[in-house]
Amino acid sequence: MIRTLVCLFLLTVASPVQAEDNEYLYYRDVTIPAFQNMREFFNLPNHPGHYQVTLVSDSIGPLTFRIIRAEEDIEIEIKRHRSYHVGDHEFHFSFANTEGKFDLIVEMANSNPAGSAKVSVIVVELP
Repeated sequence: MIRTLVCLFLLTVASPVQAEDNEYLYYRDVTIPAFQNMREFFNLPNHPGHYQVTLVSDSIGPLTFRIIRAEEDIEIEIKRHRSYHVGDHEFHFSFANTEGKFDLIVEMANSNPAGSAKVSVIVVELP
Protein backbone atom coordinates (compact mmCIF):
# COMPACT_ATOMS: atom_id res chain seq x y z
CA MET A 1 0.00 0.00 0.00
CA ILE A 2 2.77 2.48 0.93
CA ARG A 3 4.75 1.64 -2.22
CA THR A 4 1.62 2.33 -4.32
CA LEU A 5 1.15 5.72 -2.65
CA VAL A 6 4.80 6.64 -3.23
CA CYS A 7 4.54 5.66 -6.91
CA LEU A 8 1.37 7.74 -7.31
CA PHE A 9 3.10 10.65 -5.60
CA LEU A 10 6.10 10.36 -7.92
CA LEU A 11 3.92 10.32 -11.00
CA THR A 12 2.12 13.40 -9.74
CA VAL A 13 5.40 15.19 -9.07
CA ALA A 14 6.95 14.23 -12.40
CA SER A 15 3.98 15.03 -14.61
CA PRO A 16 4.38 18.85 -14.72
CA VAL A 17 7.94 18.58 -16.05
CA GLN A 18 7.21 16.16 -18.85
CA ALA A 19 4.93 16.12 -21.84
CA GLU A 20 2.29 13.41 -21.98
CA ASP A 21 4.10 11.50 -24.72
CA ASN A 22 7.52 11.51 -22.95
CA GLU A 23 8.81 8.38 -21.33
CA TYR A 24 11.26 8.06 -18.48
CA LEU A 25 14.83 7.88 -19.67
CA TYR A 26 15.60 6.42 -16.25
CA TYR A 27 13.57 5.52 -13.16
CA ARG A 28 14.90 3.68 -10.15
CA ASP A 29 14.24 3.41 -6.43
CA VAL A 30 17.50 3.19 -4.49
CA THR A 31 18.23 2.49 -0.84
CA ILE A 32 21.16 4.35 0.68
CA PRO A 33 22.49 3.00 4.00
CA ALA A 34 23.23 5.35 6.92
CA PHE A 35 26.26 7.60 6.31
CA GLN A 36 26.68 6.30 2.76
CA ASN A 37 26.32 7.82 -0.68
CA MET A 38 25.37 6.49 -4.08
CA ARG A 39 26.17 7.67 -7.60
CA GLU A 40 24.14 7.11 -10.74
CA PHE A 41 26.06 7.61 -13.99
CA PHE A 42 24.34 8.52 -17.26
CA ASN A 43 26.43 8.06 -20.39
CA LEU A 44 25.15 10.90 -22.59
CA PRO A 45 27.93 11.88 -25.06
CA ASN A 46 26.68 12.05 -28.60
CA HIS A 47 23.16 12.36 -27.19
CA PRO A 48 22.39 16.09 -27.22
CA GLY A 49 19.30 17.28 -25.41
CA HIS A 50 17.76 18.73 -22.28
CA TYR A 51 17.04 16.49 -19.30
CA GLN A 52 14.97 16.93 -16.15
CA VAL A 53 16.38 15.23 -13.04
CA THR A 54 13.95 14.62 -10.17
CA LEU A 55 14.90 13.12 -6.81
CA VAL A 56 12.15 12.33 -4.29
CA SER A 57 12.30 10.72 -0.85
CA ASP A 58 10.05 10.36 2.16
CA SER A 59 12.94 9.30 4.41
CA ILE A 60 14.22 11.16 7.45
CA GLY A 61 17.02 13.55 6.50
CA PRO A 62 19.45 15.06 6.15
CA LEU A 63 19.98 14.12 2.51
CA THR A 64 22.36 15.76 0.05
CA PHE A 65 21.75 15.68 -3.70
CA ARG A 66 24.50 16.63 -6.19
CA ILE A 67 24.40 17.05 -9.96
CA ILE A 68 27.77 16.61 -11.64
CA ARG A 69 28.74 17.24 -15.25
CA ALA A 70 31.50 14.95 -16.49
CA GLU A 71 33.63 15.17 -19.60
CA GLU A 72 36.08 12.29 -19.87
CA ASP A 73 37.95 12.29 -16.51
CA ILE A 74 36.92 15.79 -15.41
CA GLU A 75 33.93 16.15 -13.06
CA ILE A 76 32.39 19.52 -12.23
CA GLU A 77 29.66 19.92 -9.63
CA ILE A 78 26.94 22.14 -11.06
CA LYS A 79 24.31 21.91 -8.31
CA ARG A 80 24.18 20.78 -4.67
CA HIS A 81 21.07 20.69 -2.49
CA ARG A 82 20.96 19.71 1.18
CA SER A 83 17.56 18.82 2.64
CA TYR A 84 16.91 18.59 6.39
CA HIS A 85 13.24 17.65 6.14
CA VAL A 86 11.60 14.81 7.98
CA GLY A 87 10.21 13.20 4.85
CA ASP A 88 9.05 15.10 1.77
CA HIS A 89 12.47 15.64 0.18
CA GLU A 90 12.17 16.84 -3.40
CA PHE A 91 14.81 18.12 -5.81
CA HIS A 92 14.50 19.14 -9.48
CA PHE A 93 17.24 20.17 -11.87
CA SER A 94 17.35 20.78 -15.62
CA PHE A 95 20.52 19.44 -17.24
CA ALA A 96 21.39 20.92 -20.64
CA ASN A 97 23.60 18.81 -22.90
CA THR A 98 23.01 20.77 -26.10
CA GLU A 99 26.33 19.81 -27.70
CA GLY A 100 26.11 16.18 -26.60
CA LYS A 101 29.56 16.11 -25.05
CA PHE A 102 28.82 15.66 -21.32
CA ASP A 103 27.91 12.78 -19.04
CA LEU A 104 25.52 13.26 -16.13
CA ILE A 105 26.25 12.00 -12.62
CA VAL A 106 23.62 12.16 -9.87
CA GLU A 107 24.95 11.66 -6.36
CA MET A 108 22.81 11.15 -3.26
CA ALA A 109 24.20 11.10 0.30
CA ASN A 110 22.39 9.98 3.44
CA SER A 111 23.67 11.66 6.61
CA ASN A 112 21.12 10.04 8.91
CA PRO A 113 22.99 7.89 11.47
CA ALA A 114 19.84 6.00 12.47
CA GLY A 115 18.79 4.38 9.22
CA SER A 116 18.74 4.02 5.48
CA ALA A 117 17.04 6.37 3.03
CA LYS A 118 14.98 5.40 0.01
CA VAL A 119 15.26 7.79 -2.92
CA SER A 120 13.49 7.67 -6.26
CA VAL A 121 15.65 8.86 -9.16
CA ILE A 122 13.79 10.01 -12.28
CA VAL A 123 15.42 11.37 -15.44
CA VAL A 124 13.25 12.55 -18.33
CA GLU A 125 14.43 13.85 -21.70
CA LEU A 126 12.59 17.07 -22.44
CA PRO A 127 11.37 17.92 -25.93
